Amino acid sequence: MFRSGEPKWDQSTFSGRLKHFIAQVDPRFLFYGTAKLEQCKVMIDEHKSGSSNKTDEELWKAQYAVFGRIHPDTGTVVPLPFSMTGFSPANIPICALMVMPGTQPLVATMYQILNQTMNAGFNYCNRNASKETSTYQMVGGYLGAVGVAVTVATVLRRAITTSPKISASMKRTLATFLPFPAVASASMCNIVLMRNGEFFNGVEVFNEDGTSAGVSHLAARKAILTTALTRIVMATPIFFLPPAGIAILERATTVFKRFPRARIPTTVALSTLGLYVGIPLAVACFPQTSKLAADKLEPSCNPSGGFVYYNKGL
Repeated sequence: MFRSGEPKWDQSTFSGRLKHFIAQVDPRFLFYGTAKLEQCKVMIDEHKSGSSNKTDEELWKAQYAVFGRIHPDTGTVVPLPFSMTGFSPANIPICALMVMPGTQPLVATMYQILNQTMNAGFNYCNRNASKETSTYQMVGGYLGAVGVAVTVATVLRRAITTSPKISASMKRTLATFLPFPAVASASMCNIVLMRNGEFFNGVEVFNEDGTSAGVSHLAARKAILTTALTRIVMATPIFFLPPAGIAILERATTVFKRFPRARIPTTVALSTLGLYVGIPLAVACFPQTSKLAADKLEPSCNPSGGFVYYNKGL
């Protein structure tokens, strides 16, 4: 049975959260414009008022379009490349280029900047928006994340290329894995830096009935920490699967010797698979609507029950 505003699957389990986020990356939602999304919201509102004649299947589809494209705090449409629905396809060319063999250091740096720009946009657009983040905090966070990504990639690349103990062929293989540690570490920093306003301002927490219980800095720190940890999970299939898959195919088959141009579409296919697996898998690690024991809250909060709830962000 359809439940307005609630996920279709049990969010207390990992499998339920995974199904919830997989439903949000439905490619059909990429073609929903603002008017269509408003139509989906109206359809849900009509169900609330008891005047809807839509089936449960139609209502669930409309609700998941809203979940995937509209911010839960602000109610505004998230720009498509930074929405849950659009983030995977928008990143396919960038991620595929990052793991291509033979990429020159300067070009690799440009790809790292592009990747962290996309990550910064996703982190900002899907933050907990109960408190505003200043332009200064956003710019500082973005520059810090780009700096970490470029630094880690440069240091590791230099260590690999200058090592006399590593063969030339192994150096080429290891170079394709460099984006993984660079992106994983930078993405964690990106979260912390882009959302540092939550550290300073706290986030709004709510009682079970939806009433405000105040603003909590502890909830903000927990939200940012858990979200930052998911970025390691997210980066693993995206930046490990393509080079690992290519390396296995090179050793086990002669496909790339017979068809050298097959390397590019294979890398793109593996990057696409990594994105569509990695993103739902990562954001499903922790509930988006998280809870915190009331006895751990700051004295300024006014909980009415044993727990309060807050939007962790993605």
